[in-house]
Amino acid sequence: MSDKEDRCSRGLNLEGGINFRDLGGYETQDGRTVRWRTLLRSGHLADLTDSDINVLEALSLNHIHDLRKVDEQQRTPNRSLQATTFADYQMQIGSLARFWDYLDSGGLSAESAHQLVSQGYRKCVPRVTPKLSQILHSLLDNAGQASLFHCTAGKDRTGIVVATVLAALGVERQTIIEDYLLTLEYFDNRPLLAIVEQHLRDAGVTEWERSWLTPYISVHEENIVQFLAGIDEQFGSFDRFVNEGLGLSDQQVGELRDGYLE
Repeated sequence: MSDKEDRCSRGLNLEGGINFRDLGGYETQDGRTVRWRTLLRSGHLADLTDSDINVLEALSLNHIHDLRKVDEQQRTPNRSLQATTFADYQMQIGSLARFWDYLDSGGLSAESAHQLVSQGYRKCVPRVTPKLSQILHSLLDNAGQASLFHCTAGKDRTGIVVATVLAALGVERQTIIEDYLLTLEYFDNRPLLAIVEQHLRDAGVTEWERSWLTPYISVHEENIVQFLAGIDEQFGSFDRFVNEGLGLSDQQVGELRDGYLE
């Protein structure tokens, strides 16, 4: 692979990376493209090798946004990198309590689980908006250098953050959806399935169908569509969401785009 091809590839071939990929190269509505190696997304960083860390530090990665809750951070601590880590988001999309309610009442199925997840994406907008605002303002401060967004698997919480960032940069909605769905190619969900099933055993559950768990360990187009629809429903349009929800002026949006587009 040539140096140019290496710099302009969606996936970063990290030995211990989880769902690790670059947001570079996406076209915007005004004909520009997202700069390569400035906006990265992934799952947790606990399994990074020393070689992986060298690769990331060579990219001038200096901001890491850890979207996980405290218990996740403590259970699976990240490897240390020479970067400023923002870890106070405590982000959550849906409610696991409803999952357990459906399971206990016998109402859980592949379809009901799918609806629980997709509606969680839609209903989370008011709760996550302040956190998304914090992230966008941090990106403004870090223009010209590399930022990484990650949660545990790099699919749900990371997915809504990335969708917001790409939309703010002017990337078409269909492209945003396609990026979200790349998790189907980059993420091996079998370890996550094993963890979820062990949680069920630990809770005394003896019978379940794996199809009931699929919406929680994978991604579906409707999820991210519902998140974007939730923004439209609450704010009327994404542009109003950027101004009123994220607190970015038109001038700041222009500065953000100048910093991350070419």
